[in-house]
Amino acid sequence: MALLAILTATLAPCLAAAQDQVPEAIEDKPASAGVDRVTPVAVIHGDLDVAGAALVLRLKEVLNESSLFRLTDKDEKKLKIIVESREEFPGRPGIASAYSVVWIYSASENVLTHYLDSEVGFVAPDGAAVAARALATATDDVASRYAYLFE
Repeated sequence: MALLAILTATLAPCLAAAQDQVPEAIEDKPASAGVDRVTPVAVIHGDLDVAGAALVLRLKEVLNESSLFRLTDKDEKKLKIIVESREEFPGRPGIASAYSVVWIYSASENVLTHYLDSEVGFVAPDGAAVAARALATATDDVASRYAYLFE
């Protein structure tokens, strides 16, 4: 009982002061943007196996052909797509690869990036084109949800 009374007496002024200070809300407004947007995109990859390299190459081709994206390596606001892959069975190369993709927002190379979304999956060497189109679609979903970051 005494401990509860002490805690109440000690914390009551702090809680009252905290209620008076309303933190400034940062607007989180993911929304669909119009189709007139062009999102700068950088694809980052490393240590890829054969199927992973084919996936990244096809992904860059799909993004480059699309009117919704512009591949860039400039220091500007952009959506970075980080791709890593490994052989599914290291003793039996060429069967399939496991890959992970992370989408991050980069305001500048001198500013910390912000995580937006991620995905994992498997790709066979002959399925790179289909997987690349699926990743491009997912990239468009991420870009449209966070289009306000590029305004």
